[in-house]
Amino acid sequence: MLPKALMLSVLLQIPPVLWSWPLKPAEAPALAGTAMLAAGVVLNVWAERLFRKSGVGVCPFSPVPNLVGTGPYRLTRNPMYLGMVLLSAGVALITGLYWNLWPAAALAVWLHVRFVLPEEEFLRDRLGVCYLEYASRNPRWLGLPGPRARQTGIRSTERGW
Repeated sequence: MLPKALMLSVLLQIPPVLWSWPLKPAEAPALAGTAMLAAGVVLNVWAERLFRKSGVGVCPFSPVPNLVGTGPYRLTRNPMYLGMVLLSAGVALITGLYWNLWPAAALAVWLHVRFVLPEEEFLRDRLGVCYLEYASRNPRWLGLPGPRARQTGIRSTERGW
């Protein structure tokens, strides 16, 4: 389902590209888009390899024997989702059609509502305070970390983590 959503967000950009042909993107945004594409690929490959190395399932809601807190997971709790959004947004910038960023924004909202929020609840249920402490140190997307574990009312001794 996730690769299909990424593909859809990219395919939705094709009609405006065809209507606007020939494209005349500015150099700086095209370079930024190329960097975003590269970052999206790197994030997805790196995060997927760390998951497999740690025995964590790559598919959402897979069994989670432990949290991965190294590599890109130090910067964001969702590097694969961030990578997909960067890929979609990178395509829009490369074409120079900035209004074509809407599929990337829609993808980000959909990923957040459909996967990020439910996965956080899933991880809180399974890993308890261990996940809450991780979330308090690592940003959900990019930016500020989540709420502190002590603010949630769960004590460190609960859940055995």
